[in-house]
This record gives sequence, structure tokens and C-alpha cells, in this order.
Amino acid sequence: MKSFAVDLDALLTVAAAILDSSGVLLGANAGFLRLLPGEGEPSIGDNVARFFIQPAFAALVAAADSQSDGYRGLMTIGDYDGKTRTLRGRAWRAGPRIRVLAEYDIADLERSLDVLTELNQESSVTTQALARENIARKRREVMIVEASLTDPLTGVGNRRRLDQALANEISRSERTGDRLSALMADLDHFKRINDTYGHDVGDKVLAAFGELLREHVRATDIATRFGGEEFVVLFPHTGREHALDTAERIRAAFAARHLEPLQDPVTASFGVVELMAGERAESLLQRLDSALYRAKRAGRNRVVAG
Repeated sequence: MKSFAVDLDALLTVAAAILDSSGVLLGANAGFLRLLPGEGEPSIGDNVARFFIQPAFAALVAAADSQSDGYRGLMTIGDYDGKTRTLRGRAWRAGPRIRVLAEYDIADLERSLDVLTELNQESSVTTQALARENIARKRREVMIVEASLTDPLTGVGNRRRLDQALANEISRSERTGDRLSALMADLDHFKRINDTYGHDVGDKVLAAFGELLREHVRATDIATRFGGEEFVVLFPHTGREHALDTAERIRAAFAARHLEPLQDPVTASFGVVELMAGERAESLLQRLDSALYRAKRAGRNRVVAG
């Protein structure tokens, strides 16, 4: 599954697949393949649309085409007459392809860890071996959680990660009085890039911007993909001045970066705000969007404070 930012090939607790719009399987990891029933091993090139029970595969494709962030929610995959499995995940369009990323319920892993802990207490002989197993399982859980909170194309957090972080950071700000700032960025004329060069090049531009965000933000900052070509970065313990400086550095660096095969530089517009006393997440995002809109109206490729 080299098309995903996180190496998911061998993981059985995360199901990842790439399909065309008719349901032909173009790539899949072990976690997805084990969901598919039938005789013999399913292979790349098989049409697996019939195994998407709820929602049906056609509904997933429709959601990917009609919603900026694709389908999010429960997926039941399997055989009407046999075994099915329900997972929580998402499906979205990447050019002509449909990508699926879903996570198994990790309660089974947690129960296994509890059993291992009990055995560890009962047998001093196996203490070291069980401890190593616990560590390995914890690491796998971390990988699962990271995969479920990461946008696979850009390598930054996804919308779920933003929603969680925004709620946590606003709550922290209310408790401690610390400042919280944020930026929202939107790639300029991105539709023109897709229309002119194709979605593969558009994906390359998005991935490059995600990489640039990771390079320019601190370890304590939270960079996320808000949806489509929009990104949001949270700056905990930080005033608006620092967020403006960071946004300007990212803007200048992106405008100076040459991305093949594009002839002209790609630019981005930014809105920056600081959390106000008593403000909720929805209001903060609305003010970010308003500042970004003013940057677009003012000519794009600029940073505007809200």
C-alpha cells in the first residue's frame, strides 16, 4: 500500500484499500483482505463492490463525489450469507480512485492486554516475556490510533484529529488562561491545477504543502487537513503574533517552491486568529474562515489577521 503515508501493509487491525469507481480492487493491506469472504485468496483486480454491505459501495462513491471530505462513519463489509464485520472509517476520492481506511474495534486488543497483565502477575517466570509483549502491543495501538488520526495523503492530522485537538486545547485554555491561536490556509487556484494537470499532480501539491507545514511548525503545534485543499494549524500557549509570523514563513516558502510539472509557483492564502475568552470551536473556525476569505478577496498569496 505504498500510496498511503503510513505503512499499513501488514497491519490486521486497520483495513486500507484503493479501488476504482466500479469497485475493482487496485491495492489492499492484510487488514482489508481478511474482511473479504469467499473461496481462495482475493486478489488485486477483483471487483469487491458486492462485499460493501452498509453503506453499499455505490453510496460510498456518491459520498466521495458529493462531500469534500468523503464518507465518514460505520462500514459493514463481508458476505450477506456469511460473516460480516463492522468498522469505523472513511472513504474518499483521490483522482479517479476511491480510498478506504477503517479501523477495527481495538477492544479485543485491550482485553488481550488485560489477560496478559493477569498472567504476568501470576507467573514470575514469564514476567519479562509478557512485559515485552505488552510493550509491542502498546506500540501497535499507538500506530493504529496515529493512522486513524492522520490524513494519508499529506501526513498531517485529519479532520478527526482537528476536532479532538481543538476541543482539548480550548478546554485547556479555559482552565489555565493560556493563549491559543490558529491559522487556516487554502491553496490558491487549486481547481485549476486539477483541471490542467490532473488529480495526481493535485495530490502531489497537497502532499508538498503538508510536508511544508510539518517542517515549519513546532512539536507542540497541531497541523491538520481541514478538507480538500484547506488546512488548519493550532498553536497552543501562543499569541496571534507568533501565528502570524509562522503563517508568513509558510506562505513565502511555499510560493518559492517549484513543483514539477507546474510551470508557475503555487501559492496559498492564510487567515490567522486568536481564541477569545469564552469562545467555542465553531466560532473560532468561522472567524478563521472569514479572515481567509478576506485574504482571497485581497488578491490571494497573503496572510490576513482576524
